[in-house]
Amino acid sequence: MKYDCTGVILAGGKNSRLPGEKKTFRRVGDDMILTRIHSLFSKLFNEVIIVVNDPMDFVGWDMMVVTDIHPSRCALAGLHAGLFYASNPWVYVTACDVPFANEQVIRHLISQRESGAEVIIPRTDDGLEPLTAAYSKECIPLIETNLEKKIFMIKKFFRKKKIKEIPVSELKKLDPSMRFMFNVNTPEDLETARLLVKIPKF
Repeated sequence: MKYDCTGVILAGGKNSRLPGEKKTFRRVGDDMILTRIHSLFSKLFNEVIIVVNDPMDFVGWDMMVVTDIHPSRCALAGLHAGLFYASNPWVYVTACDVPFANEQVIRHLISQRESGAEVIIPRTDDGLEPLTAAYSKECIPLIETNLEKKIFMIKKFFRKKKIKEIPVSELKKLDPSMRFMFNVNTPEDLETARLLVKIPKF
């Protein structure tokens, strides 16, 4: 059974530190990063949306392809578009350059949805992880206010009493190596990901 939640992939970045082919089309192991994420999201969610700058590059994928509504071209605008177009009351969001999205971590986060919460988010040793989190559509007005004020950091719209933080101790039980946080920003990151995919999880 799939969750009544929309999986949202944010793929509107500028790719400035990894020029050339879009990061999401780079291969890690046998598959493109996008294939790895899309396959998992299609298994977990009854709807998948990808937010992009160039929709024609994603023709043929079995998911809804949308672009930002707000012109700022930032992650917050991508989150806004994903929430706006989602047909479910909640979305789970990831960046497009995360090759090791973890099914157990996602299931755990989604299971923590509750009345009164607007955001379900991991808190790791490095802080909150806003691009590995679940968001309610109730966040839309708050995001729109911050976009208009040019406050683009995702965490700035959070209302403390409406946030449910999932501690790192719980996450490490599900993904001991914490690979779910690894993202590909540079050529060095890409090579690391290609090495990691050959190493069994522990």
